[in-house]
Amino acid sequence: MHDHSFIVVRLFDVRKKFLQEPVHNDSYRWVIFSGVFGVYLGFGMVAMSLAPLVGEIRSDLNLTRGEIGIALGTWQLIYIVTSPIAGRVIDRLGVGYSMTIGASLVFISGITRSLANDLTTLCMAVAFFGIGGPLVSACAPTAVGFWFTNERERKFAVGAYTAAPAVGSILVLVMSNSLLMPLTDSWRWTIAIETLVIAFALLFWIFIAEFKIEKDHVRKREGNKTFLIWKSIVISKEIKIIFLLGITVFFLSHGLGGWMPEILREHIGFSSMAASNWTAASLGIGILISLLLPSRTRRENFSFILTSLLLVIVLSLVAIIFLPSYMTPLSVMIAGSRSALIPLVILALMESPKLNIKQMGTAYGLWFASAEIGGVLGPVTAGRMADSTFGYDGVLWLMVAVCLMMILLAYALRIRTDESN
Repeated sequence: MHDHSFIVVRLFDVRKKFLQEPVHNDSYRWVIFSGVFGVYLGFGMVAMSLAPLVGEIRSDLNLTRGEIGIALGTWQLIYIVTSPIAGRVIDRLGVGYSMTIGASLVFISGITRSLANDLTTLCMAVAFFGIGGPLVSACAPTAVGFWFTNERERKFAVGAYTAAPAVGSILVLVMSNSLLMPLTDSWRWTIAIETLVIAFALLFWIFIAEFKIEKDHVRKREGNKTFLIWKSIVISKEIKIIFLLGITVFFLSHGLGGWMPEILREHIGFSSMAASNWTAASLGIGILISLLLPSRTRRENFSFILTSLLLVIVLSLVAIIFLPSYMTPLSVMIAGSRSALIPLVILALMESPKLNIKQMGTAYGLWFASAEIGGVLGPVTAGRMADSTFGYDGVLWLMVAVCLMMILLAYALRIRTDESN
């Protein structure tokens, strides 16, 4: 017993020593990164927990496709309001406290989802995610930007941590219908078990994180001028384009991410297990591209890389519509490359010379707030479209149109980048 106590004490001593060393020389950055990755992994699992179980939830709660679309988009709607506030909270409370609060609320969201008994209670449960999620979303790039000063390491870290929700989504897609549903015969227990991951990640974060409240008097004075700070961030035309890209990227990501299992199951004719597994495989492709592409992207070639990636996604979506069903899995996996869009746009914001580094949390909060406009419209519009005469083909054509809109924004951003060089 004494030996165990000694080990715990030594661990805290090592943690304290690391936290007292200069940030840019500190190998403890990888420990912090592992904490960020773990929380974001659990974040992704809770966010995706409804998608592979849409059929079972609809049947149990007697919901239409449009109504389940509203539930899927509830947290994104809350994000729009809470993200700017979350950014300011992070700049004042610090990453340690903010991530803890955010992860706790995400955990509550997951547990209460499993207890929902109608559309109202389901939306309320999902809404908790919209309160805590922005703190997690904005803490992650803030922590990476603060702890990783080497450009190559920072780009890798951005690609890796943004892949964490995709890893979580894969785990949910694979486990839900292949393991947990057969084991528990309950969508409620399935979601509750998957939510445990964010609980363990939260405990790990509490152990490793540095907790301190920002006491800088300049920041306190800025707190009374929050609106002016927000305005100073978005006044740049380059930042505005990056914000518009965020809206369209989230429309595509959340719209397809929330409905792809149902598109494969109802529209193509796959079983629930096959639909989830192929969607998971597509996210695996997205993770690989997210790890490789950001580190090879610079401001000078950002627009070209983004446009090329969007054209690949367009071709894959068109292929799903026209090619035979036995070719669909290949097209779905190629469409999974959309996961790399988010880290690319976050890097564009992080490396913009128009961004004040002292207001990183606030900037990311505003970006996520605007991006989640697309996050709300994506799944809700897709649900309404699926219920209409256009059906799921209409959903896929809508996503093609959004990709083409992003290509125009990428061209506009290239012009702004050339002007600033």
